Amino acid sequence: MVVGSEKPGEEMSETTQTQDDREGAEGMPAAYLMRPGLGERFKSEKIRDIINTALTETLTGKKYNAEMAAVYTKTLADEISLRVRDLNMQSYKHVVEVMLGQQLGAGCKYVSRCRWDPETDNHASGEFTNSSIFCVVTVFGLYLY
Repeated sequence: MVVGSEKPGEEMSETTQTQDDREGAEGMPAAYLMRPGLGERFKSEKIRDIINTALTETLTGKKYNAEMAAVYTKTLADEISLRVRDLNMQSYKHVVEVMLGQQLGAGCKYVSRCRWDPETDNHASGEFTNSSIFCVVTVFGLYLY
């Protein structure tokens, strides 16, 4: 489209604006998405499966050891984070939180708080226990506007 005078007989300006300048890559008008599409939401069920698989693979048959607890928590957090990243959820950032402790029969409270948009953000959790270890993992997914 040529921008300029629309009167007959007058010269048109050389400023042009192509259709590609006004539209996105796929021919749709350029727009800013404020919400994820239905198929692009945080995949809680898949992430819960990832958490439970990683917990079982890492901690089954292990006994609590204070030195190894740090290794287990870092390994779990890194492994789960990589697997969640491989789900390729566009416009989501995630946080992996791991708490591991010795099973002594005492009670334990686990609380997490996060400020978020309940329409787009979500979380998934999993837990593991055996005779000497308990572990809780939470993954928070936050949509970036």
